[in-house]
Amino acid sequence: MVESAFEVDIAGNTLKYTDGNIDFDDILCILPGPAPNKHRVLFFEQAKKDSAKSGEHTYLKKLDIKNLPIELSSFLTTIPSHIQNTDKPPVIQVVISIGSGTGKAKAVFQDALQPLFTNIGLKGIEIYETESAQTITELAQTKFIKHAAEGVPQTIILLSGDGGLIDILDIFYKSKQTVKVPPIIVLIPCGTGNAMASSIGLRSGPIPGLSTLLRGTPAPIPVFGARFSPGSQFVIDEGRQRMPIDSDGDRDDAAYRTVHCAVVASWGLHAALVADSDTFEYRKFGIDRFKMAANELLYPSDGSPCHRFKGKITISLRKDGEDGDIRQEIVESDEHMYALAAMVPRLEKEFLISPESVPLSGDMRFIRFGPMSPQDALHLMALAYQGGKHVAEGTVTYVNIEGLRIDFLEDEERWRRVCIDGKIVAVERGGWLELYKETKRLLHLIQ
Repeated sequence: MVESAFEVDIAGNTLKYTDGNIDFDDILCILPGPAPNKHRVLFFEQAKKDSAKSGEHTYLKKLDIKNLPIELSSFLTTIPSHIQNTDKPPVIQVVISIGSGTGKAKAVFQDALQPLFTNIGLKGIEIYETESAQTITELAQTKFIKHAAEGVPQTIILLSGDGGLIDILDIFYKSKQTVKVPPIIVLIPCGTGNAMASSIGLRSGPIPGLSTLLRGTPAPIPVFGARFSPGSQFVIDEGRQRMPIDSDGDRDDAAYRTVHCAVVASWGLHAALVADSDTFEYRKFGIDRFKMAANELLYPSDGSPCHRFKGKITISLRKDGEDGDIRQEIVESDEHMYALAAMVPRLEKEFLISPESVPLSGDMRFIRFGPMSPQDALHLMALAYQGGKHVAEGTVTYVNIEGLRIDFLEDEERWRRVCIDGKIVAVERGGWLELYKETKRLLHLIQ
């Protein structure tokens, strides 16, 4: 049965029809309608004021219209090949990370993504909900890498934070199978920081990422490797458990442990606040949990001074442009407050940690400052929220690097925790970390 269609008018940036108004900012796309000379508007609508779910959910709705005003022509959308049902359609897999951020991934799927698929006629989708921290890793091992090695086109839609992307990257770079067709990754950010999504511009709109799913294009993802000394382990379950890190598939297991990533590696204040804030009690505060954890680190409740992180940092710099030789430079001081290598410009939507970074360019930039007063550290962080002005301060090192090494000089494990794309690694006493750029690009990301 063909549903009724409405005549519409335009007033400013508002679509008006008999039963209501739709702001242009709430329109996702316009598709050919269910009948000739008709169109279907897909738009977002917030939960009603009197709803028990008020303020929690955004729904994707449809409106069939008879006429198409010229003001709406920019919303006309052709379904892209990475989700299109064609003669040889890609395998489309949706991963819903139940525990990411504040736990809204499932609602986003049910209220927005699933209705989108219905309206564009997309069928045969494989849907997976995470059951543990290992679910995405297991999917990558059993399904994603298999399709890629067999030359099967696939699109993986991640409703998660940065961790889901990194789990997949790590499996692909450690696998001994040859990738014939790179998978296409689509991010629907549902985490807390969402650094990659923020950096490629997915942090706007009622449901960030949905517009990019329809209008974006794939680009290869540059990756860096983090080699750890062999006693290093992942910290999981609010810091109570440890999990071994797999060794590089092409190396001696006893040599080191490797994690592959695409966003950030840090030690010092940033890594400590990410680790300390990764608890159930902190997570319910959303992105504010980072500021809360940072405040405790800078102003410890026991009255002690903030910690001076001890370690030897060696950075690798390329001389004379892209083709020059690489030289090693040791950071003058062995005491630090903040040391971070970034492949992206943003760690949060407004937190511009590396203003010169271009997303997916492959450049790695190093940001570091030494021990200072809590007030001065907070001032630098505030400048990062003001367009990345912190990098112009004389106390901050900001340089394009090829890699780095940290030799840890800390006795207490708490100060030897490293953040790798949101995952926490505890390095053993006397251990080390090395970062290097991967030359291969095995996955693509819609941006």
